[in-house]
Amino acid sequence: MKGTAEIAGGGIAGLAAGVALAQRGWRVRVHEQDEALRILGAGIYIWENGLKVLEALGLYDAVTAGALPVLRRERRDRSNALIGAEPFGGPGARLYVPLRATLLHALADGLARAGGEIVFGSRIASAEANGVARFADGRTAQADLVIGADGVGSPVRDSLGLLKWRRPADQYGYRIMIQRRPEELMTQAGASICEHWNGSRRLLYAPATADLAYVQLTSVKGDASAGAAYNRDAWLETFPHLDWIIDRIPADGRGDWFEWVRLHGWSKGAVAVLGDAATAQPPFLGQGGGLAMMMALSLACHLEAASSVEAGLAAWEAREKRFCQWIQQVSYSYGRLALAPEWYRMLALKALSASDVLKRNTVRAAAMREPTGTPGAPAVAQ
Repeated sequence: MKGTAEIAGGGIAGLAAGVALAQRGWRVRVHEQDEALRILGAGIYIWENGLKVLEALGLYDAVTAGALPVLRRERRDRSNALIGAEPFGGPGARLYVPLRATLLHALADGLARAGGEIVFGSRIASAEANGVARFADGRTAQADLVIGADGVGSPVRDSLGLLKWRRPADQYGYRIMIQRRPEELMTQAGASICEHWNGSRRLLYAPATADLAYVQLTSVKGDASAGAAYNRDAWLETFPHLDWIIDRIPADGRGDWFEWVRLHGWSKGAVAVLGDAATAQPPFLGQGGGLAMMMALSLACHLEAASSVEAGLAAWEAREKRFCQWIQQVSYSYGRLALAPEWYRMLALKALSASDVLKRNTVRAAAMREPTGTPGAPAVAQ
């Protein structure tokens, strides 16, 4: 089926859903409350599953242009000793860390090419199950489908009573891009993604482009660095051997307290929610964007095959919800290692790095899932 769609939120989830629907003949309007695309964060992990969605949407080349393929991922302890490492690259094992801005602009351009529209300075404040979108300025719009892709605090979701719970993860992340020196491309440390651990603090370094790397600093509730302005001296004391990274971190990065959510359901009547509104999670698996894009493409495919919006949304949720909730749980559990005793954390990280079984049942399973609507996935039932 085809129809009209009003989408709340011009982030990854909302734009991806807009592209997928518009490419299938829907008339789409994406409503973004800001006056331009909100470039929240710095870099973004896009694993194999997200890359396959981008290929299906015709946006792979635009997103990966200039980004470096990740070839190796490491975990290291407080003394910089290697805990474990794994290779990447090749068919079925791709990983890129492009700029979030690159991804959002590619999605916005794809939406425009497909005939969709972004309305800036427009906020959907609530929705009704019959497909009425109510705007913050008092306007209303009737649509065949309303989508709440409006973040972890989604007013669309909450207006329909879909939220079961919303909980803090008690962890804080500071994210920023830093400049890279040309010679770093020639070293293993400069060319690899690496998680550095010391106590409850974690420093993630991820090559993004030839000129930039993505850095994320995470700390737990009760740590003086959690929720505060970037403190160079505190992080340098924790990771003195990483001065080559820390000395380049500016003080204008984005900081967030991580949360996760559970919903009673992903839809009600002609209204659906996706992205962080449905699957918000701590970012330790790097799957927030990938899941959002997978949900968006699957949503469009199920609606295309269904006889009604309600039937399509029910089939979409039945196919995707259990998997997405499992990824949320794994991401939350991985982050909780920061609160564990040092001996236990190191034991768990070594086991995860060494065990193919654990890899298959954690991040690899997420990365290698065939997204609905891509060539390797089972077809959607008519």
